[in-house]
Amino acid sequence: MANDEGGEKTEEATAFKLGKAREKNQIPKSQEITSTVVLLAAISALLLLAPYAWERLVGLFRHFIWRMTEFDPTTADLWPWFHLAFRELLIIVIPFALIITIASVAANIFQSGGFNVNSEAISFKLDKLNFIKGFGRFFKLKSLIDTIKNTLKIAVIGYVSYLVIKGHLDEFAVMSEMEAVEIALVTLRVVVELFYKVLLLILVISFMDYAYQKWQFMRDMRMSKQEIKDEYKQMEGDPKIKARIRQIQMENSKKRMLGDVPKSDVVITNPTHYAIALVYNSSLAQAPLVLAKGQDLLAQRIKDIARESKVPIVENKALAQALYKAVEVGQVIPLEFYKAVAEVLSYVYRLKGKVPGGRRK
Repeated sequence: MANDEGGEKTEEATAFKLGKAREKNQIPKSQEITSTVVLLAAISALLLLAPYAWERLVGLFRHFIWRMTEFDPTTADLWPWFHLAFRELLIIVIPFALIITIASVAANIFQSGGFNVNSEAISFKLDKLNFIKGFGRFFKLKSLIDTIKNTLKIAVIGYVSYLVIKGHLDEFAVMSEMEAVEIALVTLRVVVELFYKVLLLILVISFMDYAYQKWQFMRDMRMSKQEIKDEYKQMEGDPKIKARIRQIQMENSKKRMLGDVPKSDVVITNPTHYAIALVYNSSLAQAPLVLAKGQDLLAQRIKDIARESKVPIVENKALAQALYKAVEVGQVIPLEFYKAVAEVLSYVYRLKGKVPGGRRK
């Protein structure tokens, strides 16, 4: 008990605390995943778009060469030349930039669970320029983990490079007998294979790093039992929290109410504005019970469920409107409605072959 009162953080963080942390952009995130995904996307874009980019560049140079005979530096207007070159370069670069941007955004969304823009995280603070604190952070556990992680990455790159090169030693041995084009193709194939294998392995390491970051984040976010109690007291006094709780309670109540519609004996309608689902079972209550009621769209939903469940729907405008205003869900109908409701139930029981009280003939 003493430890709990002293603030030992043994409890998992509440949803409220995690939400507050997210608002401040405090979320588990691995920069390794983002950088690796971006690099992988850049190389893939280069391989995919290289023929297209080469064709555009060759076309641009050919255009300049063909027009070179018309070029007079003393009288020529250079703007059309610059404009053409700039436009062609943009056409080449934009697809690359778009692919890399999409990859970067996707990697961050994956880790963040959605868009999370926070002005506080990018605001300037003098504390960020505190070199003493920065030097102190260098010796923390996180720095040690980063050092181990980077060492592991270097070891992986070295080992994979060794395996790839070893697998192509036979081709390297006969390169002296190859043409220049063949040498270039072999080299390109080896480089591409090396890049992809290294990047895929680093991506695996990055996901492991993300798992560690998430574990560390949840560990750092732990709360003491006293903190949970204090948070609950704070939430009780917050009007926004109260409104949210009421909203959730109303939604849950609505779901339970709609789930009870198939159990009803009849649904009395206005027919468009109101719908009231009634059940009469002598073992539950001495009078018919209101299982569900609704207005407009909710009334339509009650009627839809009634039709799906083959619950009789009876139109009685005056009775439906009066019941809606006078009786809440879960309550029995008042005495003044006994006769009107009894007539409706008698009609329904004759259709269904039942007797009052919920028993079949």
